[in-house]
Amino acid sequence: MQINNWNLDRQERKTEHANLVALQEEFLNNRTQLEGVVLTNVGIIEGAERVIASFQPEVTDTISEQTLVQNTAAAVGKEINFAPETGVLTEMISSGELKLIQNDKLKHKLAGFGSKVDQIEQQEREVYEYRMFVIRQLIDTGNMKRAYEELGVRDPYFDSAFKDRGNVAMLNSLPFLNQLVLFQSSSRVTTTDFYDPLILEIDAILELIELRLEELR
Repeated sequence: MQINNWNLDRQERKTEHANLVALQEEFLNNRTQLEGVVLTNVGIIEGAERVIASFQPEVTDTISEQTLVQNTAAAVGKEINFAPETGVLTEMISSGELKLIQNDKLKHKLAGFGSKVDQIEQQEREVYEYRMFVIRQLIDTGNMKRAYEELGVRDPYFDSAFKDRGNVAMLNSLPFLNQLVLFQSSSRVTTTDFYDPLILEIDAILELIELRLEELR
C-alpha cells in the first residue's frame, strides 16, 4: 500500500512538472504577444491624439490633406486583439490535472486567468465599436478615394466630381471629434486598466511556476 502511494505521488509529480513546463512556455508566449498588442495600442492612441490636436484652429488652417489622412490611418487602421494561447491551461482544467499543482496561489491564479481574458475581450469589443463609429463617420462625410490616394493605396488615375472635396473639412465636425475622443479614451483605458494589469498577472504566474519547478528539481 505504501509503495503504491509512493508510486502514485511520483507519477503525479512527474505530470505536474510536465504541465508546468508547458504552462511556462504558453504564458511566456502570451506575454510576448500582449507586449506587441500594447505597442500597437500605443500607436493607435498617439495617432488619435494627433488627429484630435488637429481640431485646434491654428492647426486646422494649416494641416495638409496627407498629414491628416496619415494620422487618421494610424488611429483607426489597426485593430487591437489579444488572443492568448490557452490550450495547455484549458486541458489541465478539463482533465482535472490542475489540482495536481501543489501551490495553492498558483492554482488560484491559473483558475482565474480565463475570466481576466474574458474581461479584456469585452473591453476590446467596446473599443472596436468606437473605432467603427469613427470609420463610419469617415465614410459618410469624408472623401475615401482621396484618402486612399494620399496613402498610396490606390492610383489617382481619374478625377471624380468630388476631387476638390478634402478630408480636412471633417475638422469642422463636432460628432467626428466626439467619436475620436471616445475611441482614444477607451483605447487608453484598455492599456492602463486591462493590458498592464494582465502583464503583471502573467509575470506573477511565471514567477510561481518557476518557484514550483525549482521545488520539483
